[in-house]
Amino acid sequence: MRTELYKITTGSLLHDVGKVVHRTGDGRSHAESGYAFLKEQAGLDDAEILQQVRFHHAAGLKNAGLAQNSLAYITYIADNIASAADRRTSDAQAYGFSRDLPLDSIFNLLNGNDEHMKYAPKVLDGSINYPTLRSIKYDETFYSRCLDNIRDSVKGIDHNEAYINSLLEVLEANLTYVPSSTSKEEVADISLFDHSKLTAALGCCIWEYLNAQGVTDYRERLFTQAASFYQEKAFLLYSIDISGIQDFIYSIADDGALKALRARSFYLELLMEHLVDTILGRIGVSRANCIYCGGGHAYLLLANTEQTIKTLTAFESDINGWFLDMFGTALYAAGGYAPCSANDLKNEPDGTYKLIFREVSNQISARKLKRYTAAQLLRMNHRTLQDDMRECRICHRTDRLGENGKCLICEGIERFSKAIQTRDFFTVTKTADSERLLPLPDGCYLVADTENTLRQRMKSDEGYMRSYCKNRFYTGSDIAAKLWVGDYQNGDSFHDLAQNAGGIRRLAVLRADIDNLGQAFVSGFESEKHGQKYVTLSRTATFSRKLALFFKLHVNTLLQEGEYSLHVNDEAGPRKATIVYSGGDDVFIIGAWDDIIGFAVDLNDSLSDYAQGTLTISAGIGIYPEKYPVAAMARQTGELEDASKAYPGKNAVTLFDESGTYSWDEFINAVLAEKYELIRDFFQTMQDCGKSFLYRLLDLMRSRDEKINLARYAYLLARMEPGEKAPDESKKLYQDFSQKMYQWMLDEKACKQAITALYIYVYTIRENAEGE
Repeated sequence: MRTELYKITTGSLLHDVGKVVHRTGDGRSHAESGYAFLKEQAGLDDAEILQQVRFHHAAGLKNAGLAQNSLAYITYIADNIASAADRRTSDAQAYGFSRDLPLDSIFNLLNGNDEHMKYAPKVLDGSINYPTLRSIKYDETFYSRCLDNIRDSVKGIDHNEAYINSLLEVLEANLTYVPSSTSKEEVADISLFDHSKLTAALGCCIWEYLNAQGVTDYRERLFTQAASFYQEKAFLLYSIDISGIQDFIYSIADDGALKALRARSFYLELLMEHLVDTILGRIGVSRANCIYCGGGHAYLLLANTEQTIKTLTAFESDINGWFLDMFGTALYAAGGYAPCSANDLKNEPDGTYKLIFREVSNQISARKLKRYTAAQLLRMNHRTLQDDMRECRICHRTDRLGENGKCLICEGIERFSKAIQTRDFFTVTKTADSERLLPLPDGCYLVADTENTLRQRMKSDEGYMRSYCKNRFYTGSDIAAKLWVGDYQNGDSFHDLAQNAGGIRRLAVLRADIDNLGQAFVSGFESEKHGQKYVTLSRTATFSRKLALFFKLHVNTLLQEGEYSLHVNDEAGPRKATIVYSGGDDVFIIGAWDDIIGFAVDLNDSLSDYAQGTLTISAGIGIYPEKYPVAAMARQTGELEDASKAYPGKNAVTLFDESGTYSWDEFINAVLAEKYELIRDFFQTMQDCGKSFLYRLLDLMRSRDEKINLARYAYLLARMEPGEKAPDESKKLYQDFSQKMYQWMLDEKACKQAITALYIYVYTIRENAEGE
């Protein structure tokens, strides 16, 4: 990273820290407050960085007497672009500022929503901060706490490019729930962290763009002629997408399958993070320029220069060459970019923002259709195999294999499984001190560290590149980013999970993802009421970060603190389940069958509360014996998920097979709350009605089209009536049960729901047959 880019990034990230100072009761302008705080309390003494904080507004900059090439002019216009993108006037007729104004929910305006929910003040941790309608005020105590954390962290890190991502982490932890603006006239749904991060990304792009043109008079270009600059295509929105992820994860042997699934999924997640940091490193910018990374794809905001485009082209060629060498054609990276102006990023005029994403998507689709260069095709068709090379029994890669018939990569990934749970740091190094290291692109390797071994590596490893910290904030030299990772585990094997199930000893697999996410990203903030007023990069970035938090971090809490249970008087608690994958918008989880159904209910309910009903999820749940082939479980559950996606309006779950598709509301309220709970309560109270009655009911309901079966069904219900000496409570329960069961038999939809409910109850009481 060039010195100028480091200073722009730092100055932009800290340019509004004075707002936090101001909200603790400081009476100065936030620019002066921030300048004084950083200089006097945080010990920051770099004049160029401090100038950006002190003079990022026109009033102060105009008469500051700064040099024409002062970086303050870049932060000034970057702040203006970011502010114009995220600070849109509210419909409410209120004026002035309020220091205790809370942060609005980003979901208030998503997908046609029009609510006024708020977030409680807090620092970012693993707990879920659901938006609420209750009255909330942010006080000086909260802001003082945030300020103390920032001051101590800024004082504790070295001020150079190796620590720039650590500064980003500090601000994310403390400013995620701090509103950027406290104006009563504006929608305050962008946090101070998201605003500062976008300002830094824009500032770096602007410097790169002007530097490529040989421009050094920033005052004239960005201050005097600012209106003209807003129209220049100074930026590139770049996206990269990896194909083949699902097949790569599920191409495993069945022995040790659970650990292998987790390890392959985690390896790919770290691989994607490494690719992003490799791009950013080659270009010379920080993680501030990463708008989104997750689920095998990423969006970056870069400078529109010839050098940037050359770098991206060379990067994609290098990566796909490495993929060919390592995995053949199993994995492929496709990239696309679109030039854009500041006005485009603000969606001025209406529709231009959507066109940016459309152009990027079209380029990626085109590259996927024509994947390889002529040189790469020649290399694939003329590869020679050495005599001692064989095919890996897991990934089928041709390589020198170990004694167990696995290639070094598959062996390494399996060894990595334990480290996912026990280590907090994952390091990228160019030092190949062992054949057991996991390879990464760009001549790098992946190793797992503890905090102690990481400190030692930083001192002694000349090939050390960067580290990722898992599920906690950590500052240090070349700490690229903390990774929110869905790493919940409560079971070491398929056998453990199945044996801990209630009732039948079976596994269940849940696969689920967000409906219409691409549309939400591009046009989710467009509505009939507001038009395209709120369609901006700021909201897309904030929305994507909130979604990643939910699926990468909060999912651990949902599994640890399970709520819904199929069993009477049973507090669900920690689920007997393990996350295989939980990315930017989807999950793949394996566990005891009853806990997976319970978690599915929790997941849907929590997402509805978290996103205020603006997002829906479609899921498939398959139930299998513990020795069922992993690849088949993944494929079949994927087909169940597809059935939910094909349901009118989506927002559905498919259970057992393709015929068991329900909307979430129908499944939770009609199948579980109404029918399953009635069936469960009846049979657990009426001990004389055994399993034979259950199976007979199922047989008759499945063949309801045969008229004679209705009479048989009524007769069977009559036989279940308790005797005259039975308690009144039992008689009442029977009357309710028999009447509803008969009514449900007459209605096709209700009958289908009752059949599913009966299957679920049978599973809760069924013991394994011999040999299962």
